[in-house]
Amino acid sequence: MDKMEGVVSGPVDPSRYPVPIETIYVNNLEERVKVETLKEALRAIFSHYGTIVDIIAKTSVKRKGQAFIVFDSQKSALEAVEEMTGFELYGKSMKVQMAKTHSDATIERKASDQLDQHKRERLTLKERKLAEEASKAKKLPHPADKPRIPKTGAAAIPDEYVRPNKVLFLQNIPKDVDADDLTAIFEAFPGFKEVRFVAIRAVGFAEFENEQFAITAKEAMANKPVGAEGKIMKVTYQRQ
Repeated sequence: MDKMEGVVSGPVDPSRYPVPIETIYVNNLEERVKVETLKEALRAIFSHYGTIVDIIAKTSVKRKGQAFIVFDSQKSALEAVEEMTGFELYGKSMKVQMAKTHSDATIERKASDQLDQHKRERLTLKERKLAEEASKAKKLPHPADKPRIPKTGAAAIPDEYVRPNKVLFLQNIPKDVDADDLTAIFEAFPGFKEVRFVAIRAVGFAEFENEQFAITAKEAMANKPVGAEGKIMKVTYQRQ
């Protein structure tokens, strides 16, 4: 199952933060219980171990049956893991373990100066996972008898939620920035292939060898000023 936003497992090094992980991951929960009801039950049970800052549970199919509980101290989290693994809730034995990374709530409260970087890294990890899933999906054979459904509404998807791919879409390019400038910016990143610039629309495309290289470049260019006036260029993925 996918881990949920706010607490993401992956290659982010938790030791670089000045605070310990204070979040636990609970799964094997009853999926048919409404999320708000489940959160109330979890709060009632786990508040015995200390103050609960946040409980994260989602309704999507991939995220049902699991939750993250953020305490205000590592001691509370460790005690909850030690004592609550196997506790039965709604007829199912809970599995409880420490989260692998910090929650947004912990960083915001105890290391607020690192919150923006923490969120960017979380988004990058999410995008890498989406790219990996898309790559695996392409390798799966399509059943011959499965009707192909026409794609509709693609333009309604916000740019920020377009699936990662190897081409970056560049918008709001300042007037004093041209194709050579864009090339100079993006050729500094590994896997760079080319830039295509549409001056009349102030947009462009930066193509890389694969999705992973594009994700790295997009993360690095987030909120970076360009041009003489230092304007922010919007960098997303090309719609496909």
